[in-house]
Amino acid sequence: RLKCSAPAGAMDLELKAELANRKNEIITLLRQAEALRRDPSAIIPLKPEGRRPPLFAIPGHNGDVFCYRALASRLDPDRPLLGVQPPGLHDGEPVRSIDELARYQVDQIRRFRPEGPYLLAGYCAGGTIAFEIARQLTEQCQEVAFLALFASPFPARYRLRAQIEILAGD
Repeated sequence: RLKCSAPAGAMDLELKAELANRKNEIITLLRQAEALRRDPSAIIPLKPEGRRPPLFAIPGHNGDVFCYRALASRLDPDRPLLGVQPPGLHDGEPVRSIDELARYQVDQIRRFRPEGPYLLAGYCAGGTIAFEIARQLTEQCQEVAFLALFASPFPARYRLRAQIEILAGD
């Protein structure tokens, strides 16, 4: 049974009928909210529906996973799209290296989906992080079936040696 604790008089017959007509939709939404509450906080469902393996989307330098909204609307209806937020975006301490950031995100991804195959996408600086996530997952004997880099520089550009060479003019 679906119960509502509205003040007396707030629920007219029309509203009661509307709630009754949308009962299954409301219950599905509540179940999804409960499941999300248990999931890792770094995983943001941009398009949670679908039975195929999800595409994990790594945002650019600002950490905003909502840059993938347009992609979400164009994906196969059966392919979920999940954003992976970096730590420290809203609370806590941010990480200071790509390896450490990728390690954190691999942990979040594997808590959400313990076994592959994994599908990854990265936008801008997130492409470098997605590349490192793929490397770490592969190192853990997990299958990375797909890796897309959108507007991303070559992943090695962020390595310390590459930065020193750029500064030195080599």
